[in-house]
Amino acid sequence: MIKVVIKTNTMRRDVTAESNATPRAIFDDFGVDTSGSVVNLNGTILSATDLNSTFEALGVSDGSTVNLNSIVKADGANN
Repeated sequence: MIKVVIKTNTMRRDVTAESNATPRAIFDDFGVDTSGSVVNLNGTILSATDLNSTFEALGVSDGSTVNLNSIVKADGANN
């Protein structure tokens, strides 16, 4: 088991998951839409392929705690 700290612009949750789970499955469980957002695992940006890879394949060992973030970067342009 691993501990996953999920953070988005609007929520923060701590969950436990198996190391053979995928980041996409974790986001789907909480209804998080990752389209249009930057997704990272412990600060490393995840590609679409990485989202469907297991945590184990992404280098997360059993017993670890990881941060899984999906952040929408808003356009801060001034009018």
